[in-house]
Amino acid sequence: MASRRRFLQFGLGACAAGAPAFGQAMTRPISGPAGGVPYYKAVFDERFEASCAFAAGAAERRIPTAAIRGDVTSLFFNDLHLRWKQGPVLLAGYTTPAALFCLDLLARDRGMRVSHFVRDPGVERALDVLDLALPRRSMTAAVPSSDPSLLVFWIIAPRH
Repeated sequence: MASRRRFLQFGLGACAAGAPAFGQAMTRPISGPAGGVPYYKAVFDERFEASCAFAAGAAERRIPTAAIRGDVTSLFFNDLHLRWKQGPVLLAGYTTPAALFCLDLLARDRGMRVSHFVRDPGVERALDVLDLALPRRSMTAAVPSSDPSLLVFWIIAPRH
């Protein structure tokens, strides 16, 4: 009969054996020129100049773009809902916090979550994230705001 000590030693040994592979999986980029997972869409709010500049930069990187005007309903029903039935995808966006809030709630039901969130980042900084490996978990505090011109850069990724 196995003792509790033998059980714990075996369990810790198994975890230690899998640790290098797990660490490698967490440090690989989920997108970028290094061959990570491609972005499905870059969502932007066409009412804002900075958001449109982000979309232009995403298009230069051959990432398909999707324009909204504050409301994600049409994008969800005509595109994302259909695509998400096939499985989770990687989305980037430069929108208002309200649009992100809606997309985040809808994405959770399909096995995705917000993995990167920066409040008012600047277009170049947001585009740099598209080019490089995404930090494992990068978020700034999500402070509710009534400012309708506040923009956030975000990435919704499949849960790992």
